Amino acid sequence: MASESTSKTEGKTVIIAIDGSDIAKYALDWYVKNVHRPTDNIILVHAVELNEILHNQQWYSSPYTFDKDVLFTLLEDEKRKITHKLEEFALLLKTRQLAGSVKSAHASSPGEGIVKAAIENHASLIVTGTRGLGSIRRTFLGSVSDYILHHSPVPVIVCHKP
Repeated sequence: MASESTSKTEGKTVIIAIDGSDIAKYALDWYVKNVHRPTDNIILVHAVELNEILHNQQWYSSPYTFDKDVLFTLLEDEKRKITHKLEEFALLLKTRQLAGSVKSAHASSPGEGIVKAAIENHASLIVTGTRGLGSIRRTFLGSVSDYILHHSPVPVIVCHKP
C-alpha cells in the first residue's frame, strides 16, 4: 500500500526535444499548459547530429585529408556551441519557473538521440514539435518526429504549431 501512495506523489520523467526553434518552444509551452504536473521531472534534450557536424566541414570533401588538429579544433568549437545552446535552454526552464535539466544527446540522427535519451533517463513520455514538412519532403528527408514515433518505447506527443 505504501508503494501506491509513493508512486502517486512521484512525477514522471518527460523528455522534451528542443533545438531552439519556435516550434520546439511551442511544444514545451504546450506540454506545460496541458500535461505538466509539479512533480514531473522535465529534461530538455538537444540532439546533436554527429554526422552533420563532420559532413558540413570543408575539409571533409577530400577522403585523403585528415588533420587531427583541425578535427580537434572543429570539435572544440562545436562543444562551445552546444554548451551555449544548453545554457539558453536552461534559461527557458528558469523563465517558465520549471524545475528540470538540460542535456545534449549525441547520435547519428536527432531522432535517435532523443529516443536514446528517453531510454537512458527512464522517461515516461517524449514531447516534440514538428516542422510540418510536406509529404514529399518528409518521404525523402524523413523527420525527427516520425523517427521518434516509430522507435520510442514510451508514448510520444507531437505538437504541431497552429
